[in-house]
Amino acid sequence: MGTYKRFRPAYGLIILAAIVLAFLLLYDRPVVPVLRPAGDGPEAVTIFFPDGRGKLGKKMVEVQKNMSNKARADIIFRELKGARSIPDRLRLYDMAVGQDGVLYLNLSKEFMDPGSPGREVTMVYSLVDSFLASFPNTKSVQLLVEGKAVYTRSGLLYILEPLQFNKELLED
Repeated sequence: MGTYKRFRPAYGLIILAAIVLAFLLLYDRPVVPVLRPAGDGPEAVTIFFPDGRGKLGKKMVEVQKNMSNKARADIIFRELKGARSIPDRLRLYDMAVGQDGVLYLNLSKEFMDPGSPGREVTMVYSLVDSFLASFPNTKSVQLLVEGKAVYTRSGLLYILEPLQFNKELLED
């Protein structure tokens, strides 16, 4: 019994790796790097956050030039958590971009934590809009939870298929 408890985290990592590998093999979509526009000016990520009235406000955050996609994604997550747009415990396991321009975000199970239906819409689209605005060569975002596509977070918004930028939620 003691040996089992000692190796339990390793089993979890093996299972997670198998899920991600199975996902990549089943979808057979090659991962391509996200291209960013070249230029001399500072680079920025765009953060969309709930404004308290059911709309999304916008904030620009400067970032280093030529930073990795993972580092850029980590900044987006940090800013969204700071704006209380996503749960503090939510983690981004990995991300990949298909040749078709779909950005896949593999999120932890905390994404499914219950919340109000109104909060569901602003939470999902603060993620989707922030990533689409900050990764210019992407067309839509597919949200995965623990490596699997889900129908809905709490019953209001259908998220089984990739989501596009939502202009209707932006502040006037």
